[in-house]
Amino acid sequence: MKISPDRTLLAWVFGWLVLGLLSVPVLGLRAIVPIAGVLLLAALLADLFLALREGEVALTRIRPEQGARERADAITLRVENPLARAIELDLHESVPRDLVLVEPSWSGLKVEAHDTRDLIYTIAPRVRGRREWGRAAGLVRSPLGLLRRRALGPSHDAILIRPETRRYLRSEALDPKRVLASLGVRPRRKRGDGLEFESLREYVIGDEPRRIDWRATARRGRPIVRTHRHEQSRTILLALDRSRLMGAQAPDGHSAGTRPSGFLPTKLDHAIDAALALAFASLAAGDRVGLMVFDRTVAQLVSPVVHRASLGRFVDALSAVQTVPFEADYRRVARDLLTLHRKRAMVIVLTDFMEVDRDELIRPMSLLARHHEVVFVALREPILEQLEEEPAGRAKAETGSIELYRRIVLSDLLREREERLVTLRREGVSVLDVPPSEATASALNRYIELRHGAA
Repeated sequence: MKISPDRTLLAWVFGWLVLGLLSVPVLGLRAIVPIAGVLLLAALLADLFLALREGEVALTRIRPEQGARERADAITLRVENPLARAIELDLHESVPRDLVLVEPSWSGLKVEAHDTRDLIYTIAPRVRGRREWGRAAGLVRSPLGLLRRRALGPSHDAILIRPETRRYLRSEALDPKRVLASLGVRPRRKRGDGLEFESLREYVIGDEPRRIDWRATARRGRPIVRTHRHEQSRTILLALDRSRLMGAQAPDGHSAGTRPSGFLPTKLDHAIDAALALAFASLAAGDRVGLMVFDRTVAQLVSPVVHRASLGRFVDALSAVQTVPFEADYRRVARDLLTLHRKRAMVIVLTDFMEVDRDELIRPMSLLARHHEVVFVALREPILEQLEEEPAGRAKAETGSIELYRRIVLSDLLREREERLVTLRREGVSVLDVPPSEATASALNRYIELRHGAA
């Protein structure tokens, strides 16, 4: 209903009922009761008539089309009063719980006649993907204050929450020379001169005359030579698993105690962060980078690109990726990669394989490793880390058959998992077994080591 009684009307009705009860013992009040009732009804009808004649208050939501996880954005709820009188209203905004901790609301809000008022609140998205608002609702008091008329905001307002990239996509953080130095990696030296221009420097005795840059020499008034480097462009293929197991929550250190359990990052969120960091580092190094999102089929495919400005394509492709209730099909992934990319490339697989049959994992990855350089980033289940950290004596003391059975099952899973990773290493696959929160740093370090090589 668009019109409902206000507290003022309820108070008057309650007072009229009390007056009616008092008129039973006090005979002098009996004549007043019907008169008071008629006056109250007349006031109600007059207020209803005036309220229906008035125009409607407009509620408009001003929000960005896109946001980023863990980044604050300002949202404006605009109240437009087309009436010839000042209004007072109670307003409640309907925001997804993962955007704000408490839904904003305003009580007794006043807006002058023919005026507009902007109400600003801040969202801090904690979940990636498309998020949709409900309808903002306001209750406007009628001219006499006996009724409240409902005003509704727009429906289906949405925002696409992208992965947060600013915290690690920084040129200084991903500069190959700095990272290599911190890792103690020394790049291989190649014989001969490359063809790719690197820099200009002053001529020294022994430099070949053909290297002299005559234009730079004329500008500076002294001999200047051009230096070159070997072309090092490679093709990097990112394969991201979005199967059922990737939906498990995997909180990092700073989010475990500060967020509600329903809004903690998942293994898929960490894998997407790692994929974007790898894409940025590869593009910055001049590599061609492609992306495949898979489960039992190939859900998305981004053909290899080389320009750094193309990073937005990866952000767009990964923003709305969500897990599906299917297992990963590594045979399909290997077949498609071998079909689409015949030239040797570096394939980085971000996945969890806990419930996949041994042959369904080992054989496809082994076949892929014969034609490409494969980096297999296995995201470890958080519960397995607890099993490794928990003292064996504590498990016995704690208790019962259920806890003991649980520990036995987890120990078997951990043993089987380690056996498969050892087999992959023997087949020539570079394996990283890491907690989800460390996937970005570990994958970047391994990529840089393999990309630049060590002497």
